[in-house]
Amino acid sequence: MFTGEYHHTIDDKNRLAIPAPLRESINIEAEGKGFFITRGLDTCLFMYTPKVWQNVVSRIEKLSFTNKKARQFQRLFFSKAQKIPECDPQGRILIPQYLKDFAKIQKNIVIVGVNSRIEIWDEKRWKDFELEYEKAFEEIAEDLFQFNRSSEDEAE
Repeated sequence: MFTGEYHHTIDDKNRLAIPAPLRESINIEAEGKGFFITRGLDTCLFMYTPKVWQNVVSRIEKLSFTNKKARQFQRLFFSKAQKIPECDPQGRILIPQYLKDFAKIQKNIVIVGVNSRIEIWDEKRWKDFELEYEKAFEEIAEDLFQFNRSSEDEAE
């Protein structure tokens, strides 16, 4: 499980150091080596371990190719995906320029652990996201968990 918020910089060669707590939380035997990185939602990048990537792929494969939105999503999601074999000895990965451009990443970035994935944000975009949604956190939680609770109550 990935958690936490880490502020870093990306160097001139597009190398980004993955924080040690995130690297150390990966069981390479179970999760596999390296990462898959692709465009995310909300103008950030999503990064997955190989095992979680396969789970994501399996879910996406269930979408019907006859559905236009499914095809559009698959094309955009997979065409921008990149396999990163592993971190270098300093714990860095190389962010492809096209993904850096997509996420509008400048020099300062925020790496966020979000359960089964890591998100990589341009620092300003992350701050904007927090400003927009921080005050609504409790309301969002109430809406989500009230819905889930209602579903659980109906199942009982």
